[in-house]
Amino acid sequence: MMSGWIFVILSASTSILIAHFLKQSESRKLNTIRVLTVNYLVASAVALTVSIYIGGDVVNSDQMIQPILLAGVVGVIFIANFYFYSKSVFHNGVGISIAAMRISLIIPVLLSTIWYLEFLSPYQWLGVFLVFTTLFLLLPRKKSIEFELKKETGWLLLLLFLGTGVGDASLKVFESEFSDIMGKELFMGSVFLTAFIIGLLTLLIRRELQFTLNEIKLGIAIGIPNLLTSIFLIMALERMSGAVVYSSVNVLTVLGGTLIGIIFWKDHFTKTQWIGILLTVVSILLLIQ
Repeated sequence: MMSGWIFVILSASTSILIAHFLKQSESRKLNTIRVLTVNYLVASAVALTVSIYIGGDVVNSDQMIQPILLAGVVGVIFIANFYFYSKSVFHNGVGISIAAMRISLIIPVLLSTIWYLEFLSPYQWLGVFLVFTTLFLLLPRKKSIEFELKKETGWLLLLLFLGTGVGDASLKVFESEFSDIMGKELFMGSVFLTAFIIGLLTLLIRRELQFTLNEIKLGIAIGIPNLLTSIFLIMALERMSGAVVYSSVNVLTVLGGTLIGIIFWKDHFTKTQWIGILLTVVSILLLIQ
Protein backbone atom coordinates (compact mmCIF):
# COMPACT_ATOMS: atom_id res chain seq x y z
CA MET A 1 0.00 0.00 0.00
CA MET A 2 2.72 2.48 1.01
CA SER A 3 4.74 1.66 -2.11
CA GLY A 4 1.62 2.49 -4.12
CA TRP A 5 1.52 5.95 -2.55
CA ILE A 6 5.18 6.47 -3.45
CA PHE A 7 4.31 5.88 -7.13
CA VAL A 8 1.27 8.17 -6.80
CA ILE A 9 3.54 10.97 -5.57
CA LEU A 10 6.11 10.26 -8.30
CA SER A 11 3.42 10.27 -11.01
CA ALA A 12 2.02 13.58 -9.76
CA SER A 13 5.52 15.08 -9.48
CA THR A 14 6.50 14.23 -13.07
CA SER A 15 3.11 15.51 -14.28
CA ILE A 16 3.76 18.83 -12.51
CA LEU A 17 7.19 19.00 -14.15
CA ILE A 18 5.57 18.55 -17.57
CA ALA A 19 3.14 21.39 -16.85
CA HIS A 20 6.06 23.62 -15.85
CA PHE A 21 7.91 22.87 -19.10
CA LEU A 22 4.77 23.43 -21.20
CA LYS A 23 4.34 26.79 -19.47
CA GLN A 24 7.89 27.61 -20.53
CA SER A 25 7.02 26.63 -24.10
CA GLU A 26 4.02 28.95 -24.02
CA SER A 27 5.95 31.85 -22.50
CA ARG A 28 8.69 31.51 -25.12
CA LYS A 29 6.06 31.32 -27.90
CA LEU A 30 7.44 28.03 -29.23
CA ASN A 31 5.53 25.78 -31.64
CA THR A 32 3.62 23.40 -29.35
CA ILE A 33 3.19 20.63 -31.94
CA ARG A 34 6.93 20.61 -32.69
CA VAL A 35 7.77 20.48 -28.97
CA LEU A 36 5.27 17.65 -28.42
CA THR A 37 6.54 15.72 -31.46
CA VAL A 38 10.12 15.78 -30.13
CA ASN A 39 8.77 14.81 -26.71
CA TYR A 40 6.97 11.76 -28.08
CA LEU A 41 10.04 10.72 -30.11
CA VAL A 42 12.24 10.83 -27.01
CA ALA A 43 9.66 9.10 -24.80
CA SER A 44 9.06 6.29 -27.31
CA ALA A 45 12.78 5.78 -27.95
CA VAL A 46 13.58 5.51 -24.23
CA ALA A 47 10.59 3.25 -23.50
CA LEU A 48 11.31 0.88 -26.37
CA THR A 49 15.03 0.77 -25.54
CA VAL A 50 14.28 -0.09 -21.90
CA SER A 51 11.77 -2.70 -23.05
CA ILE A 52 14.37 -4.38 -25.27
CA TYR A 53 16.99 -4.21 -22.51
CA ILE A 54 14.66 -5.71 -19.89
CA GLY A 55 13.38 -8.37 -22.27
CA GLY A 56 10.57 -10.67 -21.18
CA ASP A 57 8.78 -13.88 -21.88
CA VAL A 58 7.94 -14.63 -25.49
CA VAL A 59 4.19 -14.77 -26.01
CA ASN A 60 1.99 -15.86 -28.89
CA SER A 61 1.83 -13.10 -31.49
CA ASP A 62 -1.96 -13.40 -31.55
CA GLN A 63 -2.03 -12.27 -27.91
CA MET A 64 -0.17 -9.07 -28.80
CA ILE A 65 -2.77 -7.80 -31.29
CA GLN A 66 -5.17 -6.36 -28.72
CA PRO A 67 -2.62 -4.49 -26.55
CA ILE A 68 -0.92 -3.12 -29.69
CA LEU A 69 -4.28 -1.89 -31.02
CA LEU A 70 -5.01 -0.34 -27.62
CA ALA A 71 -1.60 1.38 -27.66
CA GLY A 72 -2.33 2.78 -31.13
CA VAL A 73 -5.71 4.15 -30.08
CA VAL A 74 -4.28 5.66 -26.90
CA GLY A 75 -1.46 7.31 -28.88
CA VAL A 76 -4.03 8.99 -31.14
CA ILE A 77 -6.03 10.12 -28.09
CA PHE A 78 -2.95 11.52 -26.34
CA ILE A 79 -1.83 13.87 -29.09
CA ALA A 80 -5.37 14.72 -30.26
CA ASN A 81 -6.23 15.76 -26.72
CA PHE A 82 -3.42 18.33 -26.72
CA TYR A 83 -4.88 19.74 -29.94
CA PHE A 84 -8.41 19.88 -28.48
CA TYR A 85 -7.04 21.57 -25.37
CA SER A 86 -5.22 24.31 -27.30
CA LYS A 87 -8.30 24.99 -29.45
CA SER A 88 -10.66 24.97 -26.46
CA VAL A 89 -8.46 27.39 -24.51
CA PHE A 90 -8.57 29.79 -27.47
CA HIS A 91 -12.34 29.56 -28.06
CA ASN A 92 -13.80 28.73 -24.61
CA GLY A 93 -11.22 30.12 -22.19
CA VAL A 94 -8.67 28.59 -19.84
CA GLY A 95 -10.93 28.07 -16.82
CA ILE A 96 -13.66 25.97 -18.36
CA SER A 97 -11.17 23.99 -20.47
CA ILE A 98 -9.22 22.97 -17.36
CA ALA A 99 -12.50 22.22 -15.60
CA ALA A 100 -13.53 19.85 -18.42
CA MET A 101 -10.21 18.00 -18.11
CA ARG A 102 -10.40 17.69 -14.32
CA ILE A 103 -14.03 16.59 -14.20
CA SER A 104 -13.13 13.81 -16.66
CA LEU A 105 -11.64 12.11 -13.60
CA ILE A 106 -15.09 10.56 -13.20
CA ILE A 107 -14.48 8.26 -16.21
CA PRO A 108 -11.51 6.25 -14.82
CA VAL A 109 -13.03 6.31 -11.33
CA LEU A 110 -16.28 4.78 -12.58
CA LEU A 111 -14.34 2.27 -14.70
CA SER A 112 -12.39 1.12 -11.64
CA THR A 113 -15.35 0.89 -9.26
CA ILE A 114 -18.17 -0.30 -11.56
CA TRP A 115 -16.46 -2.33 -14.29
CA TYR A 116 -13.58 -3.77 -12.24
CA LEU A 117 -15.59 -3.85 -8.99
CA GLU A 118 -12.84 -2.35 -6.84
CA PHE A 119 -13.83 -1.90 -3.20
CA LEU A 120 -13.71 1.50 -1.51
CA SER A 121 -14.40 2.16 2.15
CA PRO A 122 -16.96 4.86 3.06
CA TYR A 123 -14.07 7.17 4.01
CA GLN A 124 -12.43 6.64 0.62
CA TRP A 125 -15.72 7.36 -1.20
CA LEU A 126 -15.95 10.59 0.79
CA GLY A 127 -12.37 11.37 -0.23
CA VAL A 128 -13.17 10.78 -3.92
CA PHE A 129 -16.19 13.10 -3.82
CA LEU A 130 -14.20 15.69 -1.89
CA VAL A 131 -11.55 15.63 -4.64
CA PHE A 132 -14.05 17.06 -7.15
CA THR A 133 -14.82 19.96 -4.82
CA THR A 134 -11.12 20.51 -4.20
CA LEU A 135 -10.28 20.55 -7.93
CA PHE A 136 -12.89 23.22 -8.58
CA LEU A 137 -11.57 25.39 -5.74
CA LEU A 138 -7.98 25.10 -7.02
CA LEU A 139 -8.88 26.04 -10.59
CA PRO A 140 -7.40 29.38 -11.65
CA ARG A 141 -9.42 32.22 -13.16
CA LYS A 142 -12.85 30.92 -12.25
CA LYS A 143 -14.27 34.22 -13.47
CA SER A 144 -13.42 33.06 -17.00
CA ILE A 145 -15.68 30.02 -16.65
CA GLU A 146 -18.85 30.68 -18.59
CA PHE A 147 -21.44 27.95 -18.75
CA GLU A 148 -23.40 29.46 -21.65
CA LEU A 149 -21.22 28.06 -24.40
CA LYS A 150 -21.21 28.94 -28.06
CA LYS A 151 -22.74 26.20 -30.16
CA GLU A 152 -19.80 26.38 -32.56
CA THR A 153 -17.14 25.63 -29.93
CA GLY A 154 -18.92 23.83 -27.08
CA TRP A 155 -18.23 20.47 -28.73
CA LEU A 156 -14.52 21.00 -28.04
CA LEU A 157 -15.21 20.69 -24.31
CA LEU A 158 -16.99 17.39 -24.83
CA LEU A 159 -14.03 16.05 -26.84
CA LEU A 160 -11.63 17.33 -24.19
CA PHE A 161 -13.65 15.67 -21.43
CA LEU A 162 -13.84 12.35 -23.29
CA GLY A 163 -10.24 12.44 -24.52
CA THR A 164 -8.77 13.09 -21.08
CA GLY A 165 -11.03 10.60 -19.30
CA VAL A 166 -10.66 7.80 -21.85
CA GLY A 167 -6.90 8.37 -22.11
CA ASP A 168 -6.50 8.02 -18.33
CA ALA A 169 -8.88 5.05 -18.13
CA SER A 170 -6.99 3.21 -20.89
CA LEU A 171 -4.01 2.76 -18.55
CA LYS A 172 -6.30 0.96 -16.11
CA VAL A 173 -7.54 -1.26 -18.96
CA PHE A 174 -3.95 -2.09 -19.90
CA GLU A 175 -2.95 -2.83 -16.29
CA SER A 176 -5.97 -5.09 -15.73
CA GLU A 177 -6.21 -6.85 -19.09
CA PHE A 178 -2.84 -6.87 -20.84
CA SER A 179 -0.01 -6.24 -18.37
CA ASP A 180 0.73 -10.00 -18.27
CA ILE A 181 1.05 -10.05 -22.07
CA MET A 182 2.98 -6.85 -22.79
CA GLY A 183 5.38 -4.97 -20.51
CA LYS A 184 4.39 -1.44 -19.53
CA GLU A 185 7.56 -0.04 -21.13
CA LEU A 186 6.71 -1.64 -24.48
CA PHE A 187 3.09 -0.52 -24.21
CA MET A 188 3.96 3.10 -23.46
CA GLY A 189 6.67 3.03 -26.12
CA SER A 190 4.03 1.98 -28.65
CA VAL A 191 1.65 4.69 -27.40
CA PHE A 192 4.24 7.44 -27.75
CA LEU A 193 5.52 6.12 -31.08
CA THR A 194 1.98 6.40 -32.47
CA ALA A 195 1.67 9.95 -31.10
CA PHE A 196 5.07 10.85 -32.62
CA ILE A 197 4.07 9.56 -36.06
CA ILE A 198 0.82 11.57 -35.96
CA GLY A 199 2.66 14.70 -34.81
CA LEU A 200 5.26 14.28 -37.57
CA LEU A 201 2.58 13.77 -40.23
CA THR A 202 0.77 16.88 -38.99
CA LEU A 203 3.95 18.93 -39.30
CA LEU A 204 4.60 17.52 -42.78
CA ILE A 205 1.10 18.44 -43.94
CA ARG A 206 1.47 21.95 -42.48
CA ARG A 207 5.06 22.23 -43.76
CA GLU A 208 6.26 23.25 -40.30
CA LEU A 209 9.28 20.96 -39.90
CA GLN A 210 11.71 23.76 -39.09
CA PHE A 211 12.59 22.81 -35.52
CA THR A 212 14.42 25.39 -33.42
CA LEU A 213 17.07 24.43 -30.88
CA ASN A 214 14.85 25.56 -28.00
CA GLU A 215 11.96 23.40 -29.26
CA ILE A 216 14.25 20.37 -29.44
CA LYS A 217 15.68 21.02 -25.96
CA LEU A 218 12.27 21.49 -24.38
CA GLY A 219 10.86 18.47 -26.22
CA ILE A 220 13.67 16.32 -24.81
CA ALA A 221 13.11 17.78 -21.33
CA ILE A 222 9.38 16.89 -21.48
CA GLY A 223 9.89 13.43 -23.02
CA ILE A 224 11.40 11.68 -20.01
CA PRO A 225 8.91 12.88 -17.35
CA ASN A 226 6.07 12.27 -19.82
CA LEU A 227 7.09 8.62 -20.03
CA LEU A 228 7.66 8.32 -16.28
CA THR A 229 4.26 9.84 -15.44
CA SER A 230 2.44 6.99 -17.19
CA ILE A 231 4.86 4.30 -15.95
CA PHE A 232 4.49 5.45 -12.33
CA LEU A 233 0.71 5.62 -12.73
CA ILE A 234 0.56 2.04 -13.99
CA MET A 235 2.80 0.92 -11.11
CA ALA A 236 0.47 2.64 -8.64
CA LEU A 237 -2.55 0.95 -10.28
CA GLU A 238 -0.83 -2.41 -9.77
CA ARG A 239 -0.82 -1.81 -6.02
CA MET A 240 -3.92 0.29 -5.25
CA SER A 241 -7.52 0.92 -6.22
CA GLY A 242 -7.87 2.84 -9.47
CA ALA A 243 -10.37 5.27 -7.94
CA VAL A 244 -7.90 6.17 -5.18
CA VAL A 245 -4.95 6.41 -7.56
CA TYR A 246 -6.68 8.64 -10.12
CA SER A 247 -8.23 10.89 -7.48
CA SER A 248 -5.01 11.39 -5.52
CA VAL A 249 -2.76 11.87 -8.57
CA ASN A 250 -5.20 14.38 -10.03
CA VAL A 251 -5.59 16.50 -6.92
CA LEU A 252 -1.86 16.40 -6.10
CA THR A 253 -1.05 17.48 -9.66
CA VAL A 254 -3.40 20.46 -9.47
CA LEU A 255 -2.08 21.41 -6.03
CA GLY A 256 1.53 21.07 -7.19
CA GLY A 257 0.79 23.09 -10.31
CA THR A 258 -0.68 25.83 -8.15
CA LEU A 259 2.44 25.87 -5.96
CA ILE A 260 4.73 25.93 -9.02
CA GLY A 261 2.74 28.88 -10.32
CA ILE A 262 3.44 30.80 -7.11
CA ILE A 263 7.11 29.86 -6.84
CA PHE A 264 8.20 30.22 -10.47
CA TRP A 265 5.50 32.27 -12.23
CA LYS A 266 4.63 34.76 -9.48
CA ASP A 267 0.99 33.67 -9.23
CA HIS A 268 -0.97 34.46 -6.07
CA PHE A 269 -3.30 32.29 -3.98
CA THR A 270 -6.92 33.34 -3.79
CA LYS A 271 -9.02 32.65 -0.69
CA THR A 272 -10.80 29.78 -2.44
CA GLN A 273 -7.45 28.24 -3.42
CA TRP A 274 -6.35 28.33 0.24
CA ILE A 275 -9.56 26.46 1.10
CA GLY A 276 -8.77 24.05 -1.75
CA ILE A 277 -5.32 23.38 -0.30
CA LEU A 278 -6.84 22.57 3.09
CA LEU A 279 -9.40 20.25 1.47
CA THR A 280 -6.60 18.60 -0.53
CA VAL A 281 -4.95 17.49 2.69
CA VAL A 282 -8.28 16.26 4.06
CA SER A 283 -9.15 14.33 0.88
CA ILE A 284 -5.74 12.63 0.77
CA LEU A 285 -6.05 11.62 4.43
CA LEU A 286 -9.47 10.10 3.66
CA LEU A 287 -8.12 8.25 0.60
CA ILE A 288 -5.32 6.72 2.66
CA GLN A 289 -7.88 4.99 4.91
